[in-house]
Amino acid sequence: MADPTHALDCEFTLALNNRTGKYFFCRDMIEASRDLIRNCYYWRVSRTDLPPKTVARVLGRLARIEVDIRVQRPFSYRIVPPISHPRPMVFTDPRECVLYRVKPHDVVLCHDMGPLTHPHLYSPGVEQLYALAFNRIKAAKPLMLFVSDASRKDFVRLCGGDFPLMEIVHPPIRTGMERGCEQPVRNIPTKFFLTVGSVGARKNQLRAIEAFRASKLADNGYGYVICGGAEPGAEDVLELARRTSGVVLPGYVNDEELRWLYKNAAGFVLPSLLEGFGLPAAEAIGHSLVPLLARGGALEEVAGDAAIYVNPLDVAEISQGMKSLASLSEEQRKIRLDRLRISIGRFSLERAVRTWRSALMLAAISASRAAHA
Repeated sequence: MADPTHALDCEFTLALNNRTGKYFFCRDMIEASRDLIRNCYYWRVSRTDLPPKTVARVLGRLARIEVDIRVQRPFSYRIVPPISHPRPMVFTDPRECVLYRVKPHDVVLCHDMGPLTHPHLYSPGVEQLYALAFNRIKAAKPLMLFVSDASRKDFVRLCGGDFPLMEIVHPPIRTGMERGCEQPVRNIPTKFFLTVGSVGARKNQLRAIEAFRASKLADNGYGYVICGGAEPGAEDVLELARRTSGVVLPGYVNDEELRWLYKNAAGFVLPSLLEGFGLPAAEAIGHSLVPLLARGGALEEVAGDAAIYVNPLDVAEISQGMKSLASLSEEQRKIRLDRLRISIGRFSLERAVRTWRSALMLAAISASRAAHA
């Protein structure tokens, strides 16, 4: 059998402008496979570690410029050929495939198909970018990894299923989040529901706030806390939050503050319109919170049948779900949490690493055999 040691490169431009769950997941997978990965590339620069913040901003901007050129001027591939590498490349996001000559022995990690299935939830130009990326992927037929079965099903529907590998590697729940220092967040009500994730249209916070207002739970002392950074649609969420009693948006919070919020919340709310995996919901369950989630898709895949599910487009149903969440007895919470913990027990670091390394080794060995053939 061919020796796969340091046989691959990894494209990690994702890390230059991203500190969300997908960044931490990819970082952990890379660290678990350093014996297989020779170089990590941040745009066109190879480094053994993440570039300093200032350098990262510059590289991220240059990568964005080249990506925009490739999307807006397809003839640029004839003038300046795409990046070509002799070793298989591990792409931590399909986006960077627009920069490269994608090969059959490359590995592409797909987080979700949202830019193609829900383009209205993204900034202008994102749909065109990912359409180009997935067209290059369809042409090359690389090895594919998906963070959920929901993402894989969307990919098969749009790109077909004739790929040499189409495995699911569920992101592991961050261990240790339940333990460690806590830092209280100011101006938080004594009783509150919690939403964690980017603030904007995709997470459906506008309907969630409308539902909280309609539930009149604020009259019973409940608050609704939404924490996270901004993405498209955040301005409308902030404006509605300012006009709704009991709603608090503390912005981005650190791990100590997040740990305190999870520990003190009365329930978790995420009627999201689109999730690749739904890591915050899994983390909430790990902190003994019963979640209210959007029915169907990756969130139901994560939580199983013991969460409270609602139609994310129906404000009245979300409102009723919040009232049901508030009215759960301790015994009802315990029964649900026992089943919820069984569901998230599938998402371990060991299992994710095993699937990830298996895909990388397959890529390395297949490339070596093809070269010798």
